[in-house]
Amino acid sequence: MNKLYSVLLFLLVALCHNGNAQKLYGFVFEQNSGNKPVTGVIVKSMLANQTLTTDNGSYTLNFQNGKPGHSAVLIIEKEKWVITEKSKLEVNLPLDPFNHPHNIIMCRADVWAKQNQDNKILLNKLLKDALQKQKAALNKQSSDYQKTIDSLEEQYVRSQRNLGEITEALSRVNLDDVSETEKAAYAYFTEGKIEEAILLRETLQSEKNLLIANQRLKELKSKTLVNDSALASVYNTINLHRRNLKEEITLAQLRFDWKTAERKLKFLAENDSLNYENLFSYGDFLYNQNDFDKADMIFEKLISVFTTLNQANANAFGPNLADALYKSGIIKKTKHQFSNAERLIQQSYSIYNNLYKKDVNTFIQPFTEIAVALADIHGRLRLFSKAENEYRQALVIIDQIKSSNRNIYTLLLAEIQSGRAALSMYTNDYSAAEKLFKEALSKRRSLDSIYPLSQEPDIAAVQTKLAAVYIQQKKFDAAKVLLTHSLEVYKKFQQTSPLIFTPLAAEVQALLGDVYTVRADLGTYAVNKPDSTAAHDYFSSSLQSFRILATQTPEVYEPALANTCYHFGIFFNEAAESDSAEALYTQAIGLYEKLASQTPAAFDIPLAKAQQKLAKLYTLHNSESAKILLSKSLAIYKKYAAAKENMELPIADIMFDVAIVNRYAGTAYSKQEKEHLLKQNLQEFKELLPVYKRLDDKYPGVYKEDIESIKTFISSTDNELKRIQQLDSSVYTSVSDSDRAVQELSGMMYDIQTATSLSNKLMLQQSLVAKKKAYIKAGNFSDIISLGHDLNSLSWYLLFSKKYKEAEEAATEALNPAFKKPEGYDKEIEYAKANLAHALLLQNKFDDAKKTYLSLKGRNYIDGTSYVSMCIDDIDQLEKAGITHKDFEKIKTLLVE
Repeated sequence: MNKLYSVLLFLLVALCHNGNAQKLYGFVFEQNSGNKPVTGVIVKSMLANQTLTTDNGSYTLNFQNGKPGHSAVLIIEKEKWVITEKSKLEVNLPLDPFNHPHNIIMCRADVWAKQNQDNKILLNKLLKDALQKQKAALNKQSSDYQKTIDSLEEQYVRSQRNLGEITEALSRVNLDDVSETEKAAYAYFTEGKIEEAILLRETLQSEKNLLIANQRLKELKSKTLVNDSALASVYNTINLHRRNLKEEITLAQLRFDWKTAERKLKFLAENDSLNYENLFSYGDFLYNQNDFDKADMIFEKLISVFTTLNQANANAFGPNLADALYKSGIIKKTKHQFSNAERLIQQSYSIYNNLYKKDVNTFIQPFTEIAVALADIHGRLRLFSKAENEYRQALVIIDQIKSSNRNIYTLLLAEIQSGRAALSMYTNDYSAAEKLFKEALSKRRSLDSIYPLSQEPDIAAVQTKLAAVYIQQKKFDAAKVLLTHSLEVYKKFQQTSPLIFTPLAAEVQALLGDVYTVRADLGTYAVNKPDSTAAHDYFSSSLQSFRILATQTPEVYEPALANTCYHFGIFFNEAAESDSAEALYTQAIGLYEKLASQTPAAFDIPLAKAQQKLAKLYTLHNSESAKILLSKSLAIYKKYAAAKENMELPIADIMFDVAIVNRYAGTAYSKQEKEHLLKQNLQEFKELLPVYKRLDDKYPGVYKEDIESIKTFISSTDNELKRIQQLDSSVYTSVSDSDRAVQELSGMMYDIQTATSLSNKLMLQQSLVAKKKAYIKAGNFSDIISLGHDLNSLSWYLLFSKKYKEAEEAATEALNPAFKKPEGYDKEIEYAKANLAHALLLQNKFDDAKKTYLSLKGRNYIDGTSYVSMCIDDIDQLEKAGITHKDFEKIKTLLVE
């Protein structure tokens, strides 16, 4: 079926009310034909008539209520023809239209496709020649030879990635419109004489002359009546130097001079910002350099501009708005802001869906890429059915170009397969993930054979993901081979583009840490020290990189930092270095809690895994903390089980850990109570056995060790129960409920004092307060003043955990408990006002904080310590912990006055 090639470009139709119709006159010419007219072209615009070009290619539009200087967007349509330079569809209505015609350039669709292909072949050859030329010029004896080779190859890959954009820019050139200098430069270019083309273009001094032309345009526009000839001359000058600068950027990329390319891109974006292609190009450049915040600011600006223009111009700016939405959505996805990303990319998808239906060939690639991005987000949000349907839809879409554009089809298929593989990993279907990643890898390698080196980073990325699958399948040798190759690629490119390849290398290093942890046989008598050292070094390097990156861009890199902490914690746990393991697990949990509070669907499960690991660490020496963590982890898994996800294995694993904790925890004060605890524990293990047998039937051999371990626990628990049943009841000393409460609470106090991490102290303190309240309410504990001290301690730990609102609440409750205050309570617990004041100040409630601080001035604690010195010491401790506030010094001054 024939298609109408219609391009709607960008500029606001700012037509005033009243006045006569303003005319626009011009011609439609064929590209590179000596201005051969194109007849029968539909030309139209909002608030204007629709017409067809005549035999000489001319058209005339009448704009109702239009005036000279107003802007309009043209719509040009002709079957089997395309617009070559879309920016020409934006036009300022001239005062004298017939002496200043507005010309449009078109090209036959088949000619356009062929010259695109020819130009791509030419550019690819020029890139290869440039690489070989620069390599040949190197001194092979130089100590920096290999380093320079790696740098050149990285820049070659970067240029290859921009080949499509460069090809389209070259294909748009109409030699009938350019200056003689430009024609000569193009001639040099087609002969492969890049240096000569650069030198010739530099003679135009485009940066200086564009600034001069911009200033001249401002001066002309400030006048009441503008001479059309003068205005046309300035616009022609601006177009010349804009065009020349873009070609200089292209030439810089072709000779791997990315510093010059970046500088000129930035210059155009800042000094020719009304040409939105410049902003797009610079935003893309910043994104590709991982400068996400600056890039997002540009794309958000473009969204605002194009939304306004699209509404004013009957959706003429749809493609541009969709692109800006997509780019901003991808950045939000990179920042793990998945809800915002989904919203933006869904809007982009809706626009492109309509465009795709009208013109398959033009929009199939961007539409597919947007569909894949949306599916990826839905996978991360655990909307698995939705994501799978979107991937399947993408497969149907690209099937239409399977024969006509094999390379693009292969590229898009590789992206879809990688996405579906990642989706399989979310659901723990590692066999499917392995198959899909292998297929994607094969596609990438086939493309790389056509354009050598162009797919190298993408191949490394797929290999890294496939290696992660192998690790889950315990295929560690295969994972090591892939990861070693990926790291070599990233390290090679890292020296030239550290912002891009440092996080990629760090991801691989963390996975290599996993591999070498297993190979090291930690915790056995046959520890492989070289492998243990390698694991430690890989994790250390990864952790160092991600800590630096997370400090600079937390939204992007905190998830990777949390993941590295988690896996490095496993290494230290295996190596029996519990303090280091606890510190890393704790940091991972802190990060995951923050992330899960923002996007629970994406980070709940990693949080649950980290909580479970730390709980296992606490099992024998801190059972209360272990129980708390396991309870939190279990609640997460049950939430997703209730949402119909298969959580049988993680829930069984948690219940196994709970049973183990219960086996070694708990104090019995009678024979009957001990028997009851053992019977409960025995039942827990017995209920686990059929679950693990069912899992082992599904995955033969995987759970064999777990089944044997459960059987061992059943046997040992049963034997212990039989032993207790044979004991005389007099072995146990009778203890009152009040004494039980005191003993349990005292044990918890000891656990808090010996806990080595702030998070563990906080967790235990919260549990202590809750249990003490329950015992007081039940009448088994009566020391209300001790509860006040506990609440104040809780407030203190919350301050250092940066939970200031909760710290305020705990301090307030300490001062005003729910229970009746005994005599002397207010005097002894008055010091809780210090924590209350700190919490208020850190929430920027300065007046309330000041009032509370001043209420302590001149007063002392019961041991004689002044509250002023106590408050100042508290502030010093907070500052040492990295908790600062702009008014700390002001408060100190206020207290000592």
